[in-house]
Amino acid sequence: MKPTSNLLIKTITFSLFSLNSFASEDILEIVYEPREPYVIEAQNSITGLVASPLIEALDNSKINYQLKNKPSKRHLLEIKANKKALCAVGWFKNPEREQFAKYSNPLYQDKSMGIIALKKTEITEGISIDNLLKKNRISILVKDSYSYGNFLDTKLSNSNVKKTKATNKNMLSMIAKKRADFMFISYEEAIELLAVHKYKDRLKFIVISNMPQGNNRYLICSKRVDSEIIINLNEYIN
Repeated sequence: MKPTSNLLIKTITFSLFSLNSFASEDILEIVYEPREPYVIEAQNSITGLVASPLIEALDNSKINYQLKNKPSKRHLLEIKANKKALCAVGWFKNPEREQFAKYSNPLYQDKSMGIIALKKTEITEGISIDNLLKKNRISILVKDSYSYGNFLDTKLSNSNVKKTKATNKNMLSMIAKKRADFMFISYEEAIELLAVHKYKDRLKFIVISNMPQGNNRYLICSKRVDSEIIINLNEYIN
């Protein structure tokens, strides 16, 4: 269901303490982009595997906050610019981002990542990640400027990748049309997409062996967000 406005506001009095860089009367901007099953817009707020524990923690911590729907490509740009107190929902942690951002405790941990490929692919269920990437003449579709977690980012650095700015939904269409052989994706998101995608009869999710435990997803914040705000929030993140 589409919101009537891209601006969702939730304000709660935060009177536990006064902070130098982020006063108690200030409002913390929290940006998100809808992405099932992690972030789903509902009843003037957001819910989902990542969003629900975040909203519960924000409400319990009495932090003033404002939700804004923004394209994900803007999230890191604005956080890195550090022009205001700003956080974004559901991002992975990697060394590059840790140079310019702060993180909450993990909001959710994915199941191990696998791939989506054509049902007629020669790639077998349970193939190891190393054997998969050793295959000759494979083309791996990856999202440009996107992190798949430290493990896969390192593995893919020496692989034949085809970069795109497309959404995951459109990337599935590209796989179905044989513009690449496969794409990496979390199990949770793959199941959601394959259930409703127009090319679902052509595609399947394949489990890859030797993959590490799934990536953690965090609230990532600009450095203008006082560390005490994050410490307070973390107390309510299970």
